Amino acid sequence: MKLLNASRRFRFCTMLVCWVVLAETCHSDTFTPVATTAETGEACFDQWGTETLRLIRDRFWSQKYGLYTEHALMPDGRHWRGSHPSFMWGVGVQLSALNAAARVDPKRYVNQAMAYADAIEVYWLDANGVAGFDVQPGPKEADRYYDDNAWLVLALLELFEISHERKYLDRAVATFDFVMSGKDDKLGGGLYWREQEKKTKNTCTNAPAIVSALRLHQLTHEKSYLDTAKQLYLWTGQHLQDTDGLFWDNIDLEGKIDRRKYSYNSALMIRANLLFHELSGADNYLTEAERIANSARAAWIRDEGAVDDSGRFAHLLLEAFLALDEHHQDGSWGQVVVRSVIYLHDQVRDADGIYGSHWIASQRRSPRKISLLDQASAARIYWLAAAHFSSEAP
Repeated sequence: MKLLNASRRFRFCTMLVCWVVLAETCHSDTFTPVATTAETGEACFDQWGTETLRLIRDRFWSQKYGLYTEHALMPDGRHWRGSHPSFMWGVGVQLSALNAAARVDPKRYVNQAMAYADAIEVYWLDANGVAGFDVQPGPKEADRYYDDNAWLVLALLELFEISHERKYLDRAVATFDFVMSGKDDKLGGGLYWREQEKKTKNTCTNAPAIVSALRLHQLTHEKSYLDTAKQLYLWTGQHLQDTDGLFWDNIDLEGKIDRRKYSYNSALMIRANLLFHELSGADNYLTEAERIANSARAAWIRDEGAVDDSGRFAHLLLEAFLALDEHHQDGSWGQVVVRSVIYLHDQVRDADGIYGSHWIASQRRSPRKISLLDQASAARIYWLAAAHFSSEAP
């Protein structure tokens, strides 16, 4: 990741908050929950990320399973009735959050990320002639989602880059093979959402699969991945993109389009276009990324900085804006992210440090059961922001 130089970082941050990051505060092993930036005049993204990951460890790690749970344990550490390990979607976001933390603070988090990646091998299931990650640990009948596995490809590739352990690249390749087993010729191509229910082809599978293929091409230099990315990119644009640049949710086998729009679908297509631009040098991809991003900002970013969408989608939109910020010297997209991340911390987080499902204060509800996915989404974007705006990040 290209990082802001010190002078640009200073100029940029002073437009928004008086950002003072003190090493003894942000990197301490012991701390109390951070006050709001309105109270302190500070935005300390890595401390917020540390707090959130610690809360996750304290409230979600199960000694019984050796895994994180789907919902927080009771305050005394006991399991709720019906408690179970996290579904694979939450697994992917939590691993991604640990990866993002490991880029900033490798001594503390690389081993944690590797340990979790190793632990989730219990989700790996060989069935129907192809292996992939199941929604829950086995042994059990297969229930696998192609989108879950596409997210895991991206997380495993990140971990390979951080750890330099070949086994994570190998597992990413095998996981991508499962994702591509969800492709057939119906509707002219494209990937299904769920192995056991091949009724729709969804942007939430195809978009991360495109990014996965491009990342695999970058790391392995195999042209087949680039060819796959191009095919999926064309299919997704032809079948699931609206005229405003944003992407619909899915298309069924009768050709009926589900026109709901979620921010993460467009977010991954921003990243796909940026990767194509970086690989080819063609400016049309950068132009398209900007077009999608401008429409996404209009659709989901509110004047006060709130992201008016579920956090499990919103963190990916902000990540895409950070990626786009790498291509702009004025820091404008980074400014959007800083305002949104500060809003998230100050307005969405409750007094106990818990995040609900929606990242706008007017929709804040105290969840009956606290979700790993919601907490990990916040942790991920805090650490990505810390990495992006820190001249000290590796």
